[in-house]
Amino acid sequence: MSSRLSRKEKLFFLLFSLIFALTSIVIVRTMTQLFIDKEIGFKKEEVRNHLALVRSNIETIIYKDTYLADSLATVVTLDHTFATKNWSMIAEKLLKKALYVRNVGLAPNNVITHIYPIKGNESAIGFDFRTHPEQLKTVQLAEELQGVYIAGPLELVQGGIALIARYPIFSDYPLNKDYWGTVSVVIDYHLLLQKSGISDFQGADIAIKKQSLTPDTLDKVFYGTSEIFQQADALYPINLPNGKWLMAAKIDLNSIGDLTLHRRILNALGTITAILAYLSVVLLYRNYQYAHTASLQDELTKLPNRRFVMEQLKRAINKRDNDAGFTLLNIDLNDFKRVNDELGHEAGDELLRHVADKLSDNIRATDTVARIGGDEFLVILNGITDDTLATHIVQKLRNRVEATAMQWQNDQIFPSLSIGKAIYLGQKITVKQLLTAADEAMYQAKQQRKHADWTI
Repeated sequence: MSSRLSRKEKLFFLLFSLIFALTSIVIVRTMTQLFIDKEIGFKKEEVRNHLALVRSNIETIIYKDTYLADSLATVVTLDHTFATKNWSMIAEKLLKKALYVRNVGLAPNNVITHIYPIKGNESAIGFDFRTHPEQLKTVQLAEELQGVYIAGPLELVQGGIALIARYPIFSDYPLNKDYWGTVSVVIDYHLLLQKSGISDFQGADIAIKKQSLTPDTLDKVFYGTSEIFQQADALYPINLPNGKWLMAAKIDLNSIGDLTLHRRILNALGTITAILAYLSVVLLYRNYQYAHTASLQDELTKLPNRRFVMEQLKRAINKRDNDAGFTLLNIDLNDFKRVNDELGHEAGDELLRHVADKLSDNIRATDTVARIGGDEFLVILNGITDDTLATHIVQKLRNRVEATAMQWQNDQIFPSLSIGKAIYLGQKITVKQLLTAADEAMYQAKQQRKHADWTI
């Protein structure tokens, strides 16, 4: 290659390197951002799925316990006297089935006269809803709806915060014109939050507000802050008996992990990948040379392959040199199919490698041994043209290979070879004819050793 061409080549690689570097920077940054955006999308979707589960848990808890309490309200509606006389028994059965109910109360004329359990709730006896406008309003809403209304969270007289399911009782059911009083079912608010999964939720800031049943009343946020509704990534309606809450969530990207660290790692990996890709391109020609060399080698035994030995035979015959004589050996493994059938192809492959090694160990450095396919090998004995000497070498080579057993699991395999030879003395002959002569000699040898095979 001329020096001018070398300068052009250097200029080409300089220009190529510049373009490659700029392209790599754009690709790495674009792919990194796409990965980060995709990761954020996956995490947001995961958080949304968890939020939907929380919403479902809240609805399930409230519906289950309020509808269990509906039977209590039915009993009171049907027979006020029976319900008041047997209050403890009826209320006890309800609480045994309900999971989150703290207590239940009976309030004729909106004054609590009965409560269960009594212990811990004594201060609620005699509570008059009319003296507490906020709670009275919830009782009146239940009366207007003529059905259950979920009030709260409210601070209880006896302490604590709870949701209260208000059941209006009418003396003239089903006309519902004569209001008798109310049944209150108190649901533990903190236990509800804990069991729904909202208390220890990670990945988002959550807020819940009641949606007012009347247009003149503002929605009230009772969990979280109102700012979350203003910046919400997701809104989930929580459907309740005769009412609705709204849950808002602002996904916290900080919970996804250190995005800056992820970005740096991805940029570093992308840069390393780009450098490796560049080196791969620069070394492409060398890799091609290596690939060309590998194309002349048998993959299993690492011996020269058929292509290599054919080229070598062609060169040797085309020399037309009196000193270019050689002996060609055609070697075949006897009963190789039996090894594959009885011991498996792994054993067969190992036997081929074993024979290849032993053949290589017992020839001269100037000779060539090659695997040409299946269980066939060729050996070129360079400079050997005497038939007696060639026969001696064949016998010696066969004896040494056959005397060396291959260990396979718990067995020993002794290979058996059939070897045919053809001597080239510079005569006018083709490679095909030479191979045919060696092949025919090999088959004659195989017939003579018909009953000789490998043994275990």
